[in-house]
Amino acid sequence: MSTAPGTSTPSSASAARAEAGHGIVESGRFRARQVAEVLRPGDADEVVRIVRDTARRAASGAHSPLHPVSTGFNWGLGSGSPVADGATVLDLSRLDRVRAIDLRAGYAVVEPGVTQGELAGRLDGSERMLNLTGASQHTSVLGNILERGVGLHRGRAEDLAGLELVLADGTFTRCGWWPDERSATVQPHCRGPSLNHVFTQSAMAVATAAVVRLLPRPDEVRVLPLTFAESELPAAVDVLRTWTAQRLIPATTKIYNLVAARTYGVRARLRRPGSRDRWLVHICLTGDAGLVAAQSRLVAERAAGHGSPFVAAPPHTADEQVHRAYAGLPDPDDTLFRRKTGCCARCLDTARGLLMFLPVVPFLGSAVARAAELIATALEGRTAAPGVTMNVLDADTIDHVVTLGFPPRDARAVGDAHRTLDRLHRAFVAEGHQPYRPDIDHPLPRPHGVLRQRIGRVLDPDGVFARGRF
Repeated sequence: MSTAPGTSTPSSASAARAEAGHGIVESGRFRARQVAEVLRPGDADEVVRIVRDTARRAASGAHSPLHPVSTGFNWGLGSGSPVADGATVLDLSRLDRVRAIDLRAGYAVVEPGVTQGELAGRLDGSERMLNLTGASQHTSVLGNILERGVGLHRGRAEDLAGLELVLADGTFTRCGWWPDERSATVQPHCRGPSLNHVFTQSAMAVATAAVVRLLPRPDEVRVLPLTFAESELPAAVDVLRTWTAQRLIPATTKIYNLVAARTYGVRARLRRPGSRDRWLVHICLTGDAGLVAAQSRLVAERAAGHGSPFVAAPPHTADEQVHRAYAGLPDPDDTLFRRKTGCCARCLDTARGLLMFLPVVPFLGSAVARAAELIATALEGRTAAPGVTMNVLDADTIDHVVTLGFPPRDARAVGDAHRTLDRLHRAFVAEGHQPYRPDIDHPLPRPHGVLRQRIGRVLDPDGVFARGRF
């Protein structure tokens, strides 16, 4: 095992702009929440002291509940803002150490302020890689895991092996697997009840570190770009589902509508006057070089076959930066993120207007086509056509990342975008397609089940932690 201290002390761009009594500037332009205070602890011991002090005041009924954030870059969902007014933001970005990396066992121990770009850089040239997401390199690894975000190779929840926690009474504890245990093999579920995911998508503790599982670095990474006509959406999705179910391709495929595909040069290079709009598909094949070559030939043959909805796309639509992301390599310039947003991570909250809607739907052509209809009919007023990225999760499930961009200083445009978001929530929920990550204006209903209610009362009876989106 090798250990290495953190080398930087980044500040949370969102939380850093919050002052006592004022709201946080964030890309979604949600109603500004009033923040009582912003606290920036430097280590886990300081977090314990803050939580214990808050717990003492909570027992007397006079306190400001804690709202923990890692780097605050939860764009489009509220960034670092709490759900309700009056919370104290607990900005954990100064906890930025990579405490340990074990290449043989395949894990890293990271604090909330460790970014995916930093960890990917530490692993560059090694036999292991991080399961990167498509977001900025400046986003928190731990924060995205707690959100159960989606990586390029698997759900981020699968990367979690253990959590270090501060409970509502200030108790410092751990759950899941940790390196100092007797088992030399990383076992996220350990023996007995599995507790890690009691604390993902919840507001019942502060996570001060996590054991993150690392992927073996493949010999070959090849991203195959295909396009299909917008009218062929149901057929294309059904073909991809069959390929996934039969293991011709892994469950890592991404589908981009015309707006989202602009990031990869589709509109500028492929569209011609009078042509139909084309959507883009990225199929990533990894592993032994011979196996990847054989799979690539098979996919190309099937895509070119009679009746196929697909057309091979030019190489530039899956360029070096795309391959580097799937290969887990660092991107110090944040190239793909800048292509998507037109600005850097540090300025997005102030410079851009962005809302996100993240539903999960069945991996069926008819269901995806219906989702496209719901999105199109939800657009309000001057809301521009949204970007839609679909992430295949398995042979039965596909999520949607719907991005609504708007000029943040245009009050009418902001209102139209938010009305569109409201309509999306109503339309998708009515058909049983729940968002897997809500925003601060559409938090999930309070826990409704005896077990969840009891767990909440036991872990945080006095409301030390502010109510979260989940």
